[in-house]
Amino acid sequence: MRSALPIFAACCLSVLGTTLTAAEPPTRISFQRDVAPLFRSACIGCHSGPEAKGGLDLTNSHAALAKGDDGLRIVPGQPAASPLLDRLLDGSMPPRGKSPRPTVAQIDRVRRWIEQGATWPPQLTLSRYDMTTDRWAGRDWWSLQPIRRPTPPSMPDGPTAANPIDRFVQAKLAEQQLTVNPSVDRRSFLRRVTFDLLGLPPTPGQLENFLADRAPDAARRLVDRLLASPHYGERWGRHWLDVIGYTESDGFEHDKFRPYSWRYRDYVVNSFNSGLPYDQFVRQQLAGDVLPGRSRKSIAATGFLVSGEWDEVQHVGSSKSEMRRAREEELAEMIGTVSGTFLGLTVHCCRCHDHKFDPLPQVDYYRIRAIFDGVDHSRGSKPGNRSILSDAEAREIQQAKVPLIARQKTLNTELGKVRQRLPSEATLKAGSRPEKTLVDGRHGKALNAAHTYATLPSRNSYHQPPLTVECWGLARTRNKFNVFVANNQKSSEHWELYSFTGKGDFTVYMPSYKPATIRSDVVITDGRWHYLAMQFDGKSVRLFVDGKQVRHQAVTRIRQPGPLGTLDLGAYSPEPVGCDGAVDDVRISNIIRPITQAAPKAFTADRHTVGLWNFDAVRSDHFADISRKPGSPDLREARRLENRLTDQLQAVTAQIASLVPPVGYIGFRHQPGATHVLLRGDIKAQGPRVTPRGLSSLADLTGDLGLPADAPEAERRRRFARWVTDRRNPLTARVMANRIWQFHFGAGLARNTSDLGFNGGHPTHPQLLDWLASELIRSGWNLKHMHRLLVLSTTYRQSSATRPKAAQRDADNRWLWRFTPRRLEAEVVRDAMLAVSGELNSTMHGPSVQPFTVTVFNTHFYHLFDSPDARFNRRTCYRANVITGRDPLLDCFDCPSPSVATPQRRTTVTPSQALALMNNSFVLRQARLFADRVRRLASETPGDQADWAVRLALCRPPAHEERTPLANLIRDHGLDHACWALLNSSEFLYSP
Repeated sequence: MRSALPIFAACCLSVLGTTLTAAEPPTRISFQRDVAPLFRSACIGCHSGPEAKGGLDLTNSHAALAKGDDGLRIVPGQPAASPLLDRLLDGSMPPRGKSPRPTVAQIDRVRRWIEQGATWPPQLTLSRYDMTTDRWAGRDWWSLQPIRRPTPPSMPDGPTAANPIDRFVQAKLAEQQLTVNPSVDRRSFLRRVTFDLLGLPPTPGQLENFLADRAPDAARRLVDRLLASPHYGERWGRHWLDVIGYTESDGFEHDKFRPYSWRYRDYVVNSFNSGLPYDQFVRQQLAGDVLPGRSRKSIAATGFLVSGEWDEVQHVGSSKSEMRRAREEELAEMIGTVSGTFLGLTVHCCRCHDHKFDPLPQVDYYRIRAIFDGVDHSRGSKPGNRSILSDAEAREIQQAKVPLIARQKTLNTELGKVRQRLPSEATLKAGSRPEKTLVDGRHGKALNAAHTYATLPSRNSYHQPPLTVECWGLARTRNKFNVFVANNQKSSEHWELYSFTGKGDFTVYMPSYKPATIRSDVVITDGRWHYLAMQFDGKSVRLFVDGKQVRHQAVTRIRQPGPLGTLDLGAYSPEPVGCDGAVDDVRISNIIRPITQAAPKAFTADRHTVGLWNFDAVRSDHFADISRKPGSPDLREARRLENRLTDQLQAVTAQIASLVPPVGYIGFRHQPGATHVLLRGDIKAQGPRVTPRGLSSLADLTGDLGLPADAPEAERRRRFARWVTDRRNPLTARVMANRIWQFHFGAGLARNTSDLGFNGGHPTHPQLLDWLASELIRSGWNLKHMHRLLVLSTTYRQSSATRPKAAQRDADNRWLWRFTPRRLEAEVVRDAMLAVSGELNSTMHGPSVQPFTVTVFNTHFYHLFDSPDARFNRRTCYRANVITGRDPLLDCFDCPSPSVATPQRRTTVTPSQALALMNNSFVLRQARLFADRVRRLASETPGDQADWAVRLALCRPPAHEERTPLANLIRDHGLDHACWALLNSSEFLYSP
């Protein structure tokens, strides 16, 4: 049955038309004023473009007035013959649920427009983006409009707040018939603001100082001290790494570890701490390697562009078409990160078609793609680890190395002459061709393991951990058993370093342990000298090739130590299995000696050296026992001279090593070719060529970068970075102001902080958001200034207590009538436990802590361990953020996966969280250490221990009703249990 509304509308139109005819000539209808708004809001969502529904395109006069398969849809001068009007009258268009129903007046205007000749200015083209509807955002969407600095409202009732933030908030509350909560006490404010700015609990000393400071500006000076703390950068740097989806491994099938990603993390931490203006912070991450005055910091900043996942399998080992698809995915991830992080829009969603909800045409995606088309994660299978030095810095380092290298060469020459006067302590065993015992080595002469080997008695110090074995080895073919160093081959207490037969990779064999064979995936049988090393600490083995760690494997002893045998350098054996290689200098040390990529040109002895051998003084025709003969004065003098030269050489070598250019994971750059729109996102459907540009929908800022299609890669990113931070760009400041608000209050003024488009909705306090954005720009993009404004406001200092009537009106606290209590994030929970136990290692910067061992078998398996070693007690932001090496405790408390950007963390309450706090080995250890700290500070009385435990954990003394039960718990079950209970308490886990 047809609805009564269209029939009623038709009757009204009929009567209305009769009335107009009988009275005076009808008013001339303007298409742009009277008809176009209806077409935009109700029609062109479906009827536009080459795939318009029913073949009817209502975006331009030519298409709309053209004859379709079923004739004309709009017949100028004949409303009754126009199917378009029929569809409006009978209610079939627009379809129910798609758009609001047109009013009778709107339909009448369409009828009169057709009747008057359906005049449509030929130059006027309609777009669904022209105006916002209830289904999509148009160019008039709030976030795309210029930022206007509003005047903070005054309060008609009561005194006007000094902080503009409070005036905006209280005005909104008054509209909702709500009021703010009272302020929290000073202890709670201290705990709240310290966690917010530093991510750590305040110390008892900080609490005492703040409570004793009764000056009017005490809170301001407290905030200034917190913002000056280096822990501020660690806290807010972690927020930023969440936003961009920072990872330290590739993800996907192989999930390889990225050993130099930490350079970008350190850049972020240092940028927050140094107060780097936000606009510079943005520009450096987009184009820091090509900006004027670039430095190692700004170059490291471009690690942002390659901070996400990367699929090695698809990029390296696939067909050309699959590799191209993988490249498109890589660029889509990059564009999504850039647009979401800085612009708060989902530009990557218009890769295959115009955006469904925001005024972003598909061509905008490919214009931005052209900007980043020259940025790569890798070059083939070579990862994106590159020097972060500027050209000037690289030249300075090279010039500084010249005299050091000359001095190193002189010392090596002098040391070689001295060592010719010293005998070797090895016994050489002749092979089948004794005349070829020695060959030219990496440094001087080397032992030709294809024809001989050196053997000497083994010692306990050669196999007892800690142990570091280093040598220079050369192997030519994979089908030989190339042993470089072997200890106790006939005993269970046996280890040997060799290249694995058939594979050619560097391997260690230790039959007393499980697993016995520890293999790297690095092939060394290439006929070149390699610096090989093994570290063994009794629990795990690390292998290094040319200074780079290639394997880390936990091992377990399965056999008891056996008798001592011999240490063999090289391992001659008959054909066809025998060696095809050589071994040069060998050193064994009784410490875990640091291994660096600056491989030593000659090993030197120190107090940790238990064995050091080279073959420079061995004659190829001499195979007798030439073990060390003590005694002669000449020999003693030569030995002293050797030690002195060795010390000098070691110092010079260390200086040279310190001048190695720092490396960061920043990817590679190349000059891109032509960029084309891909129709429907299909790599085989190439559309028109595009030029590098910004977005086309900003009200006061064109996307034109003034670049040709073949512009240099560096210039593309440089100009785009300036476009993003242009003061006329309304998105950049709004997005960051909204983020800062979210991290302080738990939710943004616009709820989706990385999507200020249609799906992100409208902000609850639009004037406040614009005022904050304008204040960020006015302050010189000073983030610390913004923190200070927010945390000193009355709005921030409110109590979190609930009020039933207010909660009934505003259950979600959207109008900010109280401070929303929040659970500490996963990393903050861990860091807070370390802080109250006194075990927090405050070491900043540098390579990430790796609380795992790695097994490589096609993919990389990360095996977690929980170590009490102080190295692993650094703040959690320094933990290696690998995708498959997740920490169960952190996961329980909603620590996000680094494989995705997480601008807003979720907060769940699950049974597994309680179980983790009860049973996790880290939590239990920190509870014991917390108790040990209390014992050191307090007397032995349970009451005094209860006082100290609560002060340390909760930043307050225990209440009267708490003190006695806690003291009883300590007396009956021990201090450890009481400290464990405090770490499990809601008050410890929540910001007040």
